[in-house]
Amino acid sequence: MTLTETKRWPVIILKVQGRLDATSGPEVARGLTASIDGGARQLVLDLSGLEYLSSAGLRVFLAAARQMQRVGGKLALAAVTRPVWEILHMAQFSAIIPLFETLDQACASFASPVTQTRPDPCLLSFAEEIYLLALDDQKGVLKPLPIGSLAHALAGAVLMELALDGRIDTDLTTLTVTSTAPTGDALLDETLTELQAECAPKPVSFWLQKLVRESKRLVARVQADLIRKNILKEENQRLLWVFAVRRYPMIDQREVKEVRTRLREMILSDTVPAPRDVVLLSLAHACRLLDDLFTPEEYAQAQSRIATLTSLDLIGRAVFHAIRQIERVLENSSSMQIT
Repeated sequence: MTLTETKRWPVIILKVQGRLDATSGPEVARGLTASIDGGARQLVLDLSGLEYLSSAGLRVFLAAARQMQRVGGKLALAAVTRPVWEILHMAQFSAIIPLFETLDQACASFASPVTQTRPDPCLLSFAEEIYLLALDDQKGVLKPLPIGSLAHALAGAVLMELALDGRIDTDLTTLTVTSTAPTGDALLDETLTELQAECAPKPVSFWLQKLVRESKRLVARVQADLIRKNILKEENQRLLWVFAVRRYPMIDQREVKEVRTRLREMILSDTVPAPRDVVLLSLAHACRLLDDLFTPEEYAQAQSRIATLTSLDLIGRAVFHAIRQIERVLENSSSMQIT
């Protein structure tokens, strides 16, 4: 992977050549950051020499676009090769980052600066945020959700943590382990060990189904971590003096309020989202957890933006399609019983 800089002042052109994946992604990200920190505010990525792009590469582009927006600059992609264009097109990246056929078109596209956005907050894990969104604040129990949706979302959350930590990468067909270095998180490291044990690369859907079978363990881990962080507490009650009921009411609702606010702002604005927020949105959308964040009118108006943003992440897309497939199977089963 090489990154070559040329100038058409005030436009900076960075030519990306080779394969952009989890291995080369950090190097490219450092190069982009160096250009932005060096004062680049009109930045074009020349992709005419880019042979391969994975989900890790998509996140590099998204993070760079967000960096540029925060400093009042703009990023454009140009001269995209056919294989890379197919991935960018499927992920609807042109709705977030402009794509141009030629460098000349990209360089001529820059106009008004972009307003600066607030810094990223300190976040919980994906699994913890999804669980809080799925929890009824008052009752301390999970909201009614489509069957299997939370299990798939938590499985996807674990995979995405590994992806953003640089341990795995995905493309349109397979998930691969890119680093065996421990993360320091017991749950993630156990999952990473499972991924390494498989001889041949498998698709994301294979690993989602495997992790879904361990959903009780995932839920228990998430609950324990949120209790340890003093966000939830555990209460054991008796229903009709016989049946044991365990509830997890919130001690402090600041975290879940922050998550909801962050998702609303991302969806209702036209700012470039952070890669982590795209993942969270994809998982929440798959579980149908966005309804509570909007009025019916807002939700109807936001559908196009939600569809665009949830296409940006390959693992999030896999989770969404897996849950919808379950729903279709259940609907067909119900229809057959009725007839």
